[in-house]
Amino acid sequence: MPRVLRSSTVIKSDFCARFPRLANTDWAIKSPWDDRYQCIAWAACRTHIRWWPVSGDPTVHWPPGAPLDDSVDAFVESFSRLGYERCTGSIDACSTFEIGYQKVAIYATRDHCVLHMARQHFFGKGWLSKCGSLEDIQHADLHSIEGDPSPLVAAMGQTYGEVAAILRRSWWSALIRYCLFRCGWAALKFWTYRRKHGQWRV
Repeated sequence: MPRVLRSSTVIKSDFCARFPRLANTDWAIKSPWDDRYQCIAWAACRTHIRWWPVSGDPTVHWPPGAPLDDSVDAFVESFSRLGYERCTGSIDACSTFEIGYQKVAIYATRDHCVLHMARQHFFGKGWLSKCGSLEDIQHADLHSIEGDPSPLVAAMGQTYGEVAAILRRSWWSALIRYCLFRCGWAALKFWTYRRKHGQWRV
């Protein structure tokens, strides 16, 4: 059931319960509730199907020939097919905005199992996350949606763990794959939706 408009009060309560670090930070709701895609698809600039490393499921996409496991290294290799390469240096240094580059972040458990991905705002205004089947949000930094990175807590679906890697690609690389168009179209579509229904600022 795609595109459900929940009230900002309900959304704020839901997100702050799931992500306690969001409290007292500047974050905004960027899309309606939509279960057709999730964070990995959003990081890949897709909003019509879920992405996950499985095969034989027509409702889920994964780059052909990419590794079929949920390790950080496998996701790095898989997203290299979209033109991304792993940034070197500390997470905080790599997370800074660089003109000419599009960046995504990979969240994982301590044993390097991927739990979430976020995409940097095109103009460096924080990060964008599609939180499961919930709304997309814009958060000021990567750490505001981190949680307990232990595999046990992750197995219960209660955390996104910690940022384990940041990838980047040039705007040209995104352009030739039509990803800039897809990202721009999604931003315009959701902006129009917010204009119609309110800004949902929290």
